[in-house]
Amino acid sequence: MIKRNGKIRVWEPLMVGIAAAIGLLAGYNIQFDHADYSLLQYNKAFESPRSLQKDGKIEEILRFIETNYVDSLDNDIVAIDAIRHILKQLDPHSDYITPEELQGHNERMDGAYRGIGIETIKMLDTFYITQIVEGGPSDAAGLKLGDAILSVDGVQVSGNETPFHSVREMLKEESKDSLELEISSIGSRFLTKEIVQIENIEIASANESYLISDDLLYLRLERFSGNTYEQFIESLDAVAADQKKMHLILDLRDNPGGYLPEAIKILSQLFQEKDKLLTYTEGLNRKKAEYRTTGKSFYNIGKIAVLINGNSASGSEILAGAIQDWDRGIIIGEESFGKGLVQEIFPLRNGGALRLTVAKYYTPTGRLIQKSYRSINKDFVADSIEFETRLLNRTVESGNGIIPDVLIASDDHNICDSHLSYADFFIIRTMRNNGSVELTENDFSVEAYTSFLSELHETEEDISLDQCKQEYASDFIYNRYIRLMEGGTAYLKAMNSGDPYIKASLNFIEDKQTTLALLSKEN
Repeated sequence: MIKRNGKIRVWEPLMVGIAAAIGLLAGYNIQFDHADYSLLQYNKAFESPRSLQKDGKIEEILRFIETNYVDSLDNDIVAIDAIRHILKQLDPHSDYITPEELQGHNERMDGAYRGIGIETIKMLDTFYITQIVEGGPSDAAGLKLGDAILSVDGVQVSGNETPFHSVREMLKEESKDSLELEISSIGSRFLTKEIVQIENIEIASANESYLISDDLLYLRLERFSGNTYEQFIESLDAVAADQKKMHLILDLRDNPGGYLPEAIKILSQLFQEKDKLLTYTEGLNRKKAEYRTTGKSFYNIGKIAVLINGNSASGSEILAGAIQDWDRGIIIGEESFGKGLVQEIFPLRNGGALRLTVAKYYTPTGRLIQKSYRSINKDFVADSIEFETRLLNRTVESGNGIIPDVLIASDDHNICDSHLSYADFFIIRTMRNNGSVELTENDFSVEAYTSFLSELHETEEDISLDQCKQEYASDFIYNRYIRLMEGGTAYLKAMNSGDPYIKASLNFIEDKQTTLALLSKEN
């Protein structure tokens, strides 16, 4: 709370917060670290918002609060609530990001984080290691799958109520180069202490790939981070360095988007021709900006199948839309999320940031894929307008996300997602009870897992197999075991076995006809 001349001015942080928000909404430019990934160019000229100059309504209200309100206020909460109330009048994607949220956002977008290279789960009162980054500091220190972390630099984190975010902060401590972890390992009666270095760890976003056949590559894109294109190229180099023709299954399911330039660079590798329009952006205060192919593709990519679902958004929809509009490949799956609005991040002085929608993006045919949404100020109703693809004149619609060429209902592989952490803990606990990471088929029975869930009932939310059908549960748990033991790529192979999306992709790619002939036949 700010004091001046003996008075408590609760309204000042609120005034600053609202003024900052209004200023940013007026389109002010603020320089920031990720300028290389800026989606649009910004005006650097400062112009005071006319509405604020006119009658000072907000300032008048805040002065009444200052002199008359009955109780003290939490200034930060009031300021944040005021900003978020303003943003709710705009669209679903403009929002205020707290300093804590911004740190996580930047890590995801940069494609790296500071830490020791592990994934953990917390069940009951203990943290367990479920993944170790190969070649990372924890791997070098000898940490193992299933290790229980008991303390970090002498601070006990097991057997108490230590929250996950506190341990996360301990494992990336900025003032330290290394940590001492007290560990309880599977099959050992003794506790050990390990010194683990803290380093920058790369986040995988496009390096989970494998060959389905000699000339068919499956590649999953998790998001479009600052290093996604680089990882995409590395994945292709691993199998296509001899420049032979490769067909591609590009999995964008659950990909929320990210940096537009990364999506554009990947798209340019999928077209041989130069100057093909891939997308364009435009807003009331933003000039039209077009993004086109470079004509510098490094690989001979043949047929392309793009997999999407209801969680494929933004950059994923740009990529799928360009492939569909140019009749370059086939889109398989569910109708996409429908996010056709471009956001920019504006850092604020308090360490937080404003995520503000500044433009709309369109596919090459001119489709706006943004779905209808409701805001406080007004509702946006998307027009369902039909367009024609560039080569085959196939009918495609705007205003409903990307509608696949081959529609497939939500696949059964996602039906057990609510059990991810429970399945992992069930496996880790079974390993620890057995004293070995090597498990047998009997360890993955539905009966054993059901019994485990009933044991948790006293301390965890009421969970059951209702949403994870029993006929899938055993395979699901076994596949999670594969992930724990062999990593993400092996897990994807197991999950893709029998996947209807993959089956549809193979039907398309293995057909002897050309892509254009097949798409024309589909139409």
